Amino acid sequence: MPGYFYHWGITLLFTLLPLTLSASIKEKPEILKEIKLLAEPDTNAILQIKKAFGKYSIETPKIVNGNDKDFEHIKVIKDSELGNAFAFSIRRDVDGDRDKIWPKGKERQRNEIKGYQRSPEPMKARLSETHHIKWFLKIDKSFQINKEFCHFFQLKAVGSNNIDAPILTLSGVTERGIPQLQLQWWSLKDSGRIFLSEWENSKNKWLICECISNYSKNGSIHFSIRSIDGEINLKKQLNNLETWRDGFEFVRPKWGIYRSLAKEKDKLNPKDHIWMNNFSIRKI
Repeated sequence: MPGYFYHWGITLLFTLLPLTLSASIKEKPEILKEIKLLAEPDTNAILQIKKAFGKYSIETPKIVNGNDKDFEHIKVIKDSELGNAFAFSIRRDVDGDRDKIWPKGKERQRNEIKGYQRSPEPMKARLSETHHIKWFLKIDKSFQINKEFCHFFQLKAVGSNNIDAPILTLSGVTERGIPQLQLQWWSLKDSGRIFLSEWENSKNKWLICECISNYSKNGSIHFSIRSIDGEINLKKQLNNLETWRDGFEFVRPKWGIYRSLAKEKDKLNPKDHIWMNNFSIRKI
């Protein structure tokens, strides 16, 4: 099962990379601009994120019950391996998607941080630019998924048109009866899914994720993921991918939990958690 590749519509040129990067990436790139975010103890998580990514970089659920006003959707916790980490929590039956009301059958919820219009420039990739994004992710050992979407990372555009679908996501989903961690990608005419790891093997361990994206009508994305324990070590390359569409102003990263509550809500836990840290965003 590992290594399979599903796609619909027009075939995308897809190449599995060897353990070394392509020659163009091997060369030491010039770092034009960079942002880093590391979880610091004894400091409010929201304030740390806003300082690095911008004042409006937080998309936590709207609190609909005044009795839970002290619930922290994002907080700093101690971690035995990294020292500290940002903990992202979401509650199935309480949290929604900001202040949006979705129609029946499309219900969803999110707890994310993101780049946006007023974020520092490294958070916003534009036409012909190359974005290098790296972060650490740990999925709680009890985290449950179903057939509906559950994204932990997105490359998503801001602009006037063609921005509804993301460009790329790192997602947990049950595909053909098999729970798994996978990449999902979209263009205007096509989309696809790439298996990364069985779901149980993806959880309860730090995953080092790296995404290098070149933005054009004929762009590319290099994605690598490896676990600190060495059990996961994968590199994937998407070539000839439409990473830039008419109507785009810029592309920004989003991290956290964004998932569907439609159809299979009862298969999700009442509360789920992930942890992240060591964010690095560069233009190279």
